Amino acid sequence: MALTNHDQAKIRQYLLGHLSDEEQQKLEERLMLEDDLVEELEISKGELVEEYCAGELPEKEHNWFEKNYLASPEGRQRHTFTIALNCLKRPVPSPKRLTWFERLGFFFKSQPWAVATASAVVVVAAIGVVWLLSRPGTSVAVSLNSSVINRSPADSQYREIPLKPGVGEVRISLTLPAAASPEVSYRVELDNRREIKNLKPSAHDGSAVLVVIPARQLPPGLYSLRLVAIKDNGTEYKVPGDYFFEITN
Repeated sequence: MALTNHDQAKIRQYLLGHLSDEEQQKLEERLMLEDDLVEELEISKGELVEEYCAGELPEKEHNWFEKNYLASPEGRQRHTFTIALNCLKRPVPSPKRLTWFERLGFFFKSQPWAVATASAVVVVAAIGVVWLLSRPGTSVAVSLNSSVINRSPADSQYREIPLKPGVGEVRISLTLPAAASPEVSYRVELDNRREIKNLKPSAHDGSAVLVVIPARQLPPGLYSLRLVAIKDNGTEYKVPGDYFFEITN
């Protein structure tokens, strides 16, 4: 069965401790049966370790990931491997663009070498650089609460999101208020104080809606997001509250 954006979002929430006990049990049962879901889990682990090392995870998620996954033997191996890649400064020839399965193969082969001798680390790093260079631009992931949940003063509700050079997209998880009922679909309105753009979410469940915004659409400034729920009969209504953030360089 082909994976959906909803499955990918669930995997990320699972690794960051956002799922309820019931949701976690259901996902773990699927992991015992679905190879595609296991592959997505491994890829998401690698991406989250990269975001952790780059300081791109929000503080709460950073601390949870550090105390849980990175405290495991597998997590420590991946962390060590990523640090070795970041320390490598030697140039490499421009590689051909690898397929998704080739990148995955390199990733699995690299794990046993991450804790090997210093000479083996160089080999691992060279393979890792080829893999990293073949990937598209990195992303920044954040989780936002609506103004209904976050009752701090208006000026302090703006979550600062720094965009470093090379970032290709911003992945924003919009937490649904407790009183909101899950609907069939949603659309998101992005307000940059000059115009309003409609965005299509990448995934959603009963607790959050994921929207992915290209970084080129987010110059530095203040923004707000509004969620519009769409019922199965096609009628729409605005989910209470707004989501505020500020893009900085």
